[in-house]
Amino acid sequence: MRTALAPISAAALAAAISGFAPVAHAQWAPPPALAPSEVPEPVRVYAPLEVRPSPAPSHPLPDLLTRPTSLPGGLVTLQWGVGVATSSLGSSFSSNTGGALSFDLNAGLGRHFELDAGASLRFNGLLAADRMGRVGRDDVFQTGNRSIGNPWVSLRWSFADGDDRAFNMGVEALWQVPIAQATTWSVGVGLPIRFVLPRAKLRIETGVTAQFVLSDAADIRDVLAVPVRIYWVPASIFALGVVTGVQFPNVFNGVAADPHMPFGIIARWRALPALEIGVQWTLPTAMPYGTDAQGFGISLTHRAR
Repeated sequence: MRTALAPISAAALAAAISGFAPVAHAQWAPPPALAPSEVPEPVRVYAPLEVRPSPAPSHPLPDLLTRPTSLPGGLVTLQWGVGVATSSLGSSFSSNTGGALSFDLNAGLGRHFELDAGASLRFNGLLAADRMGRVGRDDVFQTGNRSIGNPWVSLRWSFADGDDRAFNMGVEALWQVPIAQATTWSVGVGLPIRFVLPRAKLRIETGVTAQFVLSDAADIRDVLAVPVRIYWVPASIFALGVVTGVQFPNVFNGVAADPHMPFGIIARWRALPALEIGVQWTLPTAMPYGTDAQGFGISLTHRAR
């Protein structure tokens, strides 16, 4: 019995000793290559978005209803006008009929500044028909009954302005150069005001201007004017309205004359994106002199820049 157990004990002892012996480890090998379907997609790096300026407006000229008091910076417009006037006071056709050519420039200087300038050429200066052809701009008192309507220049600052505002206001200074004979320098200050009523499609342009003729010999040495233009704008390219207001000659020098109240009908139409046509019929002194004079004017306004 003992002889039979001896080989078994020896085998068990050898197995126990072999369990405590160090095990030989295999060398490291890289993992097997992944199949094409198991390869991860590379990390994509996106470039920052490019900020592009907003596209230019489809209409280069500002909207007729919400047009600000001062043109946007960099915008330059030119207006060419033709005016014809008649009066019942003349004794012949040449004395009671007159015509004129007018020119106006408006330039937006940025930061709500605008530079305006104008001049005119008259045929029968007694009627000053250039005020008929200057559609939408009758705030300047042209001195002298001559063949030249004295050139003028004005600078406006609109301190409350914007096409998204219902109320705009500014201040302006005016200089008039004595080109015509027997005329002198003229200066003025103004306070242009604009109201916009979008629901009623109404635009109201008013304010007050004071212009002074720098001559003691002039019959009219100063004029205080309150122009009023009321436009109904049923569409962004068309406006129809009335022109009126009141003018007080010599109101500051103690020899004030009777106030004048003009009246007229005005229309503006944007025929092309950069071209507007304006027409008006006007009674320069509807009161107190009645209808002894009247006139018709047409103008072309286009964007020069």
